[in-house]
Amino acid sequence: MKKALGALLFCLCLTAAAGAQFQAWDPTRNIPNGRVLGLGKAYLALEGDTGSIYTNPAGLAGIDRWQFSSMSGTFLEEYSYLSASGVYPTNLGIFGLGFAGSNIGGAYETRIKAGSDPNDPIYEIDTSHPPVSNYDNVVVLSWGNKAETVLKGLRLADYSFFNHPFFANLSVGASLKLFYSGLTGDEIAEGAGLASGRELSLGLQYQPPVSWLRFGLVGANLLPFSMGGKLSYATGHEEGYPAIIEAGAAVKLLGGRDAMRAFRDQEVTLLFDIDQHPTNASYPLLYHAGIEWKPSPTVALRAGLDQDAAQNEAGTGLEAFSNLTAGVGFYAGGFRFDYAYGSNALTPGITNSYFSLSYGVFPAKPAARPTGEAIAASPDKIVTAEPSVIVTGRVLNPDITVLKLNGEKIKLPLKREFSASADLKVGKNALIIEGYDDAGNLLGYKKLRILRLLGYPDVAPAYWAHDQIGYVGTMGIIKGYPDGTFRPEGRINRAEMATMLIRTMAGGDERVAIRSDLIFSDVPLTHWALKYINVSYSEKIVLGYPDITFRPSNNISRAEGLSMITRFSGVSQEAYGGQFADVVDSHWAAGTIAGAFKAGMLRFLQDKPFAPNAQLTRAESVELLYRSPYVREVLEKDLLNWNSY
Repeated sequence: MKKALGALLFCLCLTAAAGAQFQAWDPTRNIPNGRVLGLGKAYLALEGDTGSIYTNPAGLAGIDRWQFSSMSGTFLEEYSYLSASGVYPTNLGIFGLGFAGSNIGGAYETRIKAGSDPNDPIYEIDTSHPPVSNYDNVVVLSWGNKAETVLKGLRLADYSFFNHPFFANLSVGASLKLFYSGLTGDEIAEGAGLASGRELSLGLQYQPPVSWLRFGLVGANLLPFSMGGKLSYATGHEEGYPAIIEAGAAVKLLGGRDAMRAFRDQEVTLLFDIDQHPTNASYPLLYHAGIEWKPSPTVALRAGLDQDAAQNEAGTGLEAFSNLTAGVGFYAGGFRFDYAYGSNALTPGITNSYFSLSYGVFPAKPAARPTGEAIAASPDKIVTAEPSVIVTGRVLNPDITVLKLNGEKIKLPLKREFSASADLKVGKNALIIEGYDDAGNLLGYKKLRILRLLGYPDVAPAYWAHDQIGYVGTMGIIKGYPDGTFRPEGRINRAEMATMLIRTMAGGDERVAIRSDLIFSDVPLTHWALKYINVSYSEKIVLGYPDITFRPSNNISRAEGLSMITRFSGVSQEAYGGQFADVVDSHWAAGTIAGAFKAGMLRFLQDKPFAPNAQLTRAESVELLYRSPYVREVLEKDLLNWNSY
């Protein structure tokens, strides 16, 4: 039969539930690119190229470089079509822009030829009516990203619910579709056939713990009719886009480390999608299946089964029609050429060939083996009080094309030298730099170890005890005030000293045992330092007074503080040798001072008087504790043990 206007009407029926329901046609479902069509449109669970713009925007999250793809040709021997799409990764996610459109110009209506058999009519062009022209175009704005990255950007990653490993393997995406349509000619008034509309699609992709399996889920055309999810004509006529729920899976049978089996350089991927129309119970389920076989990194062979819905022969309802597809792809120098063939059960004798060209899609290469050091980077094994650090380095392995810092992609310039900022948490930080090739194989690994000390606004970097205060604060031994300050020149009382020592012994405040018994008459059960004072007394670190008081608010002298810290740290007393001119041999703390001097705890008083009765400051108490053998041993085993990072 002759086609022309009949072909136009057929195309509209392919995605419409029924003509009477005025459902608009979405060009993205018929002309995405050659790879999608060759796989029978089974593409929901695939990622890595611009085809995701038209199928599942969540698939854009797997793209790490800009890409472009275009396709043009003729559909059903009458419709001219064009699609073009591009993708560009940014810090805010991967953005895509796509265009898909088709048009037919100068199409005449058809009529039954006079004298033909009514049971087997012959159609001919009816030149008594002016020709009709039609176009359907759509512009697609897409975005995709890893869910984990989105949660970090929204500062939700700190909540326990969003820390579940599920979100680390989830990708999300969205597509806004802007439609433009026109029908002119015959008796259509000028401008009356012009229409525009919009729709929204949302997508997910999930990678379960098994690397060879991937799932995709899309809600297409989710914008309600009342919120503009429709095609509106200048005449006031409106057509809706049917909502579609699509689910799919991809199984990588053969391939590299992310496949079920490895067999030389070959890859085999099976795909299966299913479409369901939740707002139209009479619409049948549609299935899409595809297989892609890559016998070499530069060639891909494809085949698929694509289903569409249209009226059955009796005209009583919709029926699913299966169409076979096939295709081939060639990779070279970042380019990919795709050819797809598609038959259509409703139009026997008509075949459709599609050709598309893409750039930025690199083939998978066999895993290269790193030779020597693959990545050189710094700084490593440093101590800082800054909240972030600049990581610099150079990629030495030429096969590395993708670089990540703690799981986040960083820019890799052509000179192979990189620089990136990394946030630091208080305490131990391990910054992991990973280098991958185009196939996702890990070729290089570098760990940088950085200790960030807790800082205080009133302790300047040039302050004599800045680092000591940072170390002890990071260990959780001593805490600042509610306003965030430390007040290093402030005095320390007996309760504070007991608290500091017990926190040191327990390895942190949360590990201090509760001791709520009443030992000293002036330390009631409601005293904030009760448990620290009681534990320090039971450990014979601090002593009370003969009147069974502790006097928790009394400031400690330098000699008293040193005595408590040496008892805590197990520093023995030594024969006093006149180390300080202002301390005589008969002083009650002379042996303690000699023992601390020998242990290297009194460096801050070198060439200075000891002043045993001077009140101990907070900075001096931290210095004494920091220099004690006990704390030095703890530091060497933990914060300063770079092998523990």
